Amino acid sequence: MNHRFLATLTLPFTLVMGSSVRAQAQSSQEAVDDLDLMRLLNVQVSTATKTAETLDEAPAVITVVTRAEIQRWGYQTLAEVLQHTVGFYLIDDHILPNAGVRGMTGGLGAESGAIKVMIDGRSVAYRTTSGNWLGSELIPLSSVAQIEIIRGPASALYGADAFLGVVNIITLSPEQVRPLQARGSAGVVKDNPAGRVDAVTGAQLGDFDVLLGIAGEAADRSGLRLPAQSPAPTLPADVGTRRSAFNLERRSLVLQGRLGYRPSNVGHLVLSTYASGLERGGDFAHWAQLTSTRDGSRGTIVALSQLRTTLDGALQLADGLVLALQSTYFEGGLLPRDRIEIASDLFYVKRRQFYRGIDSMLEARWTPDTRFNAILGVEGLYDRERLPIARRVNRISGESVSDELNAGLREAVSLTNLGAYLSLNYKLFDPWLKLTGGARYDVHSVYGGQAAGRVGLTSRVGPAVTAKLLYGNAFKAPSAYLLYAAPLRPGDVVGNRQLAPQHIHTLECQVSWKPSQFFGLTSGISHSWLFDKAEFTPQGINETARNVASQRSLSWETRADLRHYNDYMLYAGFELVHSQRDLGQDGYAAELIGTDNVVYPPWIARGGFSVRLPSWPDLPLEFSAQSILVGPRRAADTTLVETGHDVRFDPYVKLDAAIATGELYFAPGHESRFALRARNLLAVVGPDPGFSGFEYPLAPTEIYLEFQHKY
Repeated sequence: MNHRFLATLTLPFTLVMGSSVRAQAQSSQEAVDDLDLMRLLNVQVSTATKTAETLDEAPAVITVVTRAEIQRWGYQTLAEVLQHTVGFYLIDDHILPNAGVRGMTGGLGAESGAIKVMIDGRSVAYRTTSGNWLGSELIPLSSVAQIEIIRGPASALYGADAFLGVVNIITLSPEQVRPLQARGSAGVVKDNPAGRVDAVTGAQLGDFDVLLGIAGEAADRSGLRLPAQSPAPTLPADVGTRRSAFNLERRSLVLQGRLGYRPSNVGHLVLSTYASGLERGGDFAHWAQLTSTRDGSRGTIVALSQLRTTLDGALQLADGLVLALQSTYFEGGLLPRDRIEIASDLFYVKRRQFYRGIDSMLEARWTPDTRFNAILGVEGLYDRERLPIARRVNRISGESVSDELNAGLREAVSLTNLGAYLSLNYKLFDPWLKLTGGARYDVHSVYGGQAAGRVGLTSRVGPAVTAKLLYGNAFKAPSAYLLYAAPLRPGDVVGNRQLAPQHIHTLECQVSWKPSQFFGLTSGISHSWLFDKAEFTPQGINETARNVASQRSLSWETRADLRHYNDYMLYAGFELVHSQRDLGQDGYAAELIGTDNVVYPPWIARGGFSVRLPSWPDLPLEFSAQSILVGPRRAADTTLVETGHDVRFDPYVKLDAAIATGELYFAPGHESRFALRARNLLAVVGPDPGFSGFEYPLAPTEIYLEFQHKY
């Protein structure tokens, strides 16, 4: 892969103040208020069944984050969206965040691989690790119509890796595309300058439409300190008493393109592509910590890229019968600046890694009437992995050092999967009872045959109450990283080619009460059984991939929303999790770790509000704030073993706040907004659990000025 990553991206802009069109702004704002409320009351989703339906009818525990909410809260990344979504908890390792769901996390190097992230129904996983990128490198949020977030297994419809949940990012339809929608911000992160840009443009030309987008970030969290609670960090000999990081720089870039042909009542043909890259300073990488020097001559840098191109076609064969085809070519790997420090004065490590393949799907979608629909599909995957191979490089000569790092390793492996699935939805007594069922069977070249299924009942109990009772099971395939990882130093990760897939069974019930258009309350309980949990765990001097545990998790999730048009809105959410693990082992370590859950908090509370402020007629203002209160977390297994006793971290609260203008019109038809935003306004510090004998510092305070423009 020869495309290079653009390290820094800035957006200069000049604002010329002119006479505002006050009457236009006021009438436009009132129209936006009414439209926004109508969208919230009639949200359409498609991820639960691959067919359009209302949020209440969807047979899944699903949260929808609308375009209006992305703007209100100033979300810059998918990670920020998930952090404020009930049922999720993110561990930020300052490289690639690790999302957990309902008490369950993926462990070292999981990179949020326990969920399946998609754009318009197609996976965006970095195939070698099966992880997901959740930062600015994923997608320009200006091109997003809404984000549909499912908690619970979905392998019956989406196959392997739709394990603890599914996140489907829906991009703008051609009718929603404007000639220009852009957002830029500049500010400080941990006293370091930072900037972001996010822009999309598009047009319709008869039956054709085009969309182009770009997003990028340049930030620096350097200065964060390694938490004192870390029992066994791997530090260079010359670090002395220093515990602050010299290199936590963050660079991200994504380029998006979409070309569509949509003749009326016939179908569509859409070609879309995403080219992404990221670069992270790795002073908190798991190989060794605080390895950077002030002059930049040393230090871990994680530099990755990926490319995805998808052809999406649909053909209306007859009334109610559609044939759909999707095929994605993907490739990814390391960029030239990637280098790994292992706390050695003699050499550093250069990795070699690359993958490419095709993921294709063919579906027949039958909807004979409004009460019934069926989907029959097949999906095939071919993934050619050039396995991670490393060489030690002499610091002085720059030449490779002859050693046995790669002895006995295979250079490449081909992974294939073929799956077939059936999904049925029937409104038995509309709207009182809707039945859902689905089944899927996959055959993989490594882990063999796997079956998944789901059943569900959805009912409108009364005019204001809906209820859902759902069961589903899912499987997660071992990634190439878990199967074939080779250690770069003593104590590093070791793959295991004998790993079995993980399985989960989940039973869940959710009830929603919406007595008026301004108030809603949703509450649900889920019980999950996870078997053959696969992750890197301590074994001898290394972290070895093993199927180590079974886990049971009982979760209660509740959220209440209150609003009056766009005059004000507030929400409060709470989740309570009770989770127990069985490591299936004996001995000192097993007794020390016990059965209590690790890493994931037993409870999390969230809340937020937004209110219009009394303001000058020329300057409409809105104040918003969001807060998350995280309960005590138990340290991960490695920390427990290293300390020899139980370790728990104190609760913490983080507050985000913003003051923003409404639409301002400096020229007719041109909408502009300004906002001053702050993340972690209280400057909270403290540890979050790490997986390699050290803990992660919480993300620092960010303050930035944001400018948005639409034309």
